[in-house]
Amino acid sequence: MPNDKPALLCVANFAANTGYAWDFIEHLYAQIADHLATHGIPTLVAYPTIPSPPRTLEGSAARAVELDASLRTAESVRATTGLIRRANVRVVYFSDQAAVSPAYLRLRWAGVRRILVHDHTSGERTRPRGLKRAAKWVRARIPGIAADVVVAVSEYVARRQIEVTMFPPSKIVRVWHGMLVVTVEEGIERRVREEFAVPHERPLVMCGCRATPEKGVQHLLRAFDRLLQGTSREGLRPALVYMGDGPYFAELHSLRDSLRSKDDIILAGYRADAARLLGAADLCVVPSVWQEAFGLAVLEAMARGKPVIATKVGGIPEIVEDGIHGLLVPPADEAALAEAIGGLLKDRKRAAQLGEAARRRVAEQFAPEQQLTRLTALVEEGFRPPCEAVRDRA
Repeated sequence: MPNDKPALLCVANFAANTGYAWDFIEHLYAQIADHLATHGIPTLVAYPTIPSPPRTLEGSAARAVELDASLRTAESVRATTGLIRRANVRVVYFSDQAAVSPAYLRLRWAGVRRILVHDHTSGERTRPRGLKRAAKWVRARIPGIAADVVVAVSEYVARRQIEVTMFPPSKIVRVWHGMLVVTVEEGIERRVREEFAVPHERPLVMCGCRATPEKGVQHLLRAFDRLLQGTSREGLRPALVYMGDGPYFAELHSLRDSLRSKDDIILAGYRADAARLLGAADLCVVPSVWQEAFGLAVLEAMARGKPVIATKVGGIPEIVEDGIHGLLVPPADEAALAEAIGGLLKDRKRAAQLGEAARRRVAEQFAPEQQLTRLTALVEEGFRPPCEAVRDRA
């Protein structure tokens, strides 16, 4: 694929059509590609495998290629540098790649001018100490082997890059994810309640996330069961719908079946339309127990004006101010989670106020245009003449 125009290479470290949050990342690639296409700059998106054409790239200017660009093996480095030379790649945009890698030197020798790493990774890391800390500080400043910029999806991730990777703060840019404010689809509540056989008078609690222990759905199930033990059969007994799949799904099934409230808990499995179905919820819960890099599931519910209860982990407190845009509870605290759910189901006026405040916050602080503008500016810098880029930074 010889190309005389400078190109962008976006690297996906997951198979095409994996779903969940990875769709969001691919959508960003597609938007950036469409923007660059107006300037005559082509965009390639590399996947380690492409079982089927990437649905998220359909209709965009981005072109998918099958390539292991993880740089973890000599063969991966050779294949990646070969594509860089053939396609005249000038900028490489990694997602969740190391901020510092000796392999980056090989990419630069092949013609790359700028390397971006977009850090969406969740979880806590151990801070280095002593000689290890000093060595990491020096390594992050060796010319050529460090990314030119790390895009952190939250202040939490930015601090982690500084404190754990020892990456220079001047090369870290915090860019929150963006989300369109969504008008709830007409009739969605009726259709969801019919599909899951939940009567209209019963409050509907919903949760959508991947089925892994870190997402904390097991705590939500037990908290919900705890709540229902104090709810009269004659009262407004809520129903819980969990949408998601993953390696922990069988364990969640077993847990649900062991609970007294098992008939009130619906495990819907993976739903490609999960975000749309949230429009039927009276309340959304995000019960993560690890340090979420951002909390996209929180933003999806807020964009629909839904009251949200989430855990106080990672970047989530940057999205939700407790008591203003939603409620925050400690991770794995099932008593606190049950109390928060019960409180909002009883106080519908407060729940509605939190939902409206959440929608306004998304519109004001998390507009997708803001995210795209900042990301495209960071990418475009690699296509500008070096003297011009240096002059603008001066």
